[in-house]
Amino acid sequence: MMLWVVGMLIYWARDPAMWKWIADDVQDGAAATAKPNEGSTPVEKANDETLVSGPNDQQPLEHSQAEYLFQAVTDKEPLAREEMPAYWKLMRWSMTESFEDLWERSRKDLYFTHLAEAPEKYRGELIGLKVSLRRALAHEAEENSAGAKEVFEAWGVTNESRTGLYCMVFYDKPPELAIQPSIHEEATFVGYFLKQFTYEDAMGKKRWAPLLIGRLHWRENVARSALRRQRNDGYLWQWLIVAGAVVVFGIAWKRTRPSVNQSLDATAPPDHAAIERWLENGAPEATAVAPGTRETLAEWEELADSDSASPPATLPNQPTNSLFGDASNGSRA
Repeated sequence: MMLWVVGMLIYWARDPAMWKWIADDVQDGAAATAKPNEGSTPVEKANDETLVSGPNDQQPLEHSQAEYLFQAVTDKEPLAREEMPAYWKLMRWSMTESFEDLWERSRKDLYFTHLAEAPEKYRGELIGLKVSLRRALAHEAEENSAGAKEVFEAWGVTNESRTGLYCMVFYDKPPELAIQPSIHEEATFVGYFLKQFTYEDAMGKKRWAPLLIGRLHWRENVARSALRRQRNDGYLWQWLIVAGAVVVFGIAWKRTRPSVNQSLDATAPPDHAAIERWLENGAPEATAVAPGTRETLAEWEELADSDSASPPATLPNQPTNSLFGDASNGSRA
């Protein structure tokens, strides 16, 4: 009888539902914006990271619960509803430690090929990656045991995976990370491996990617930053060269351009009214006359002293009813 009772107690102890009252206390304090209930743990901030107190994979009980939940996980399939308890448990584990602490104890010797060949063996393992991001999305989270209100999804490759994409899920987004369907960013990620997640690529071909849940840190893309600085320096020199050319051209044009007075002197017509008055009075005007008028008066003086009957042709042919008179019949207006 006693053996049967002990056996039943061991069986019940292995059931995660028997420990739900402990997990609920942790879950109540998990979300940063959630109202704290009695017995919940307050949210802490460390290095701009949101931390939540609670158990993680370092506790044996959490390991046993996770192994039980992992039985519902299926590889090379989309994420199913029955897999979400395991999904949120890994998310909650990642909330309990800072990125540096997780990175320090994560495995860096697991590669894309390991997760491809033996996913069951490495399910729940904490893995550290240096990735080149190609895509970043944001999703509003459903009600969950981790208390997360929003989750972020990033896709990227490593030097080892080459074209093989990793799907990384995290709840604490770095402020430098742009949420766009197409990006070229560098990051460091540490998270727990859940499954081989199936998706369709741009060509409609079915593929899979390791799905990890944890924390992501943005890293500066050194090559792109250097290229941007080089491009900006090139633009600066181009503008300086253009500005210098404009200044030199302006100075040269200023020196070769005739002055306004010279232009007026070259184009001003003779003063015909002064000529008419000279013919009537017999003497040139004492006042200033327009350029070219004195030469015309000198020609009329020569004409008066000569015996020629025809006047010199000093006026250009003007159209009929011009400002200078009707020149169609050779007479003055």
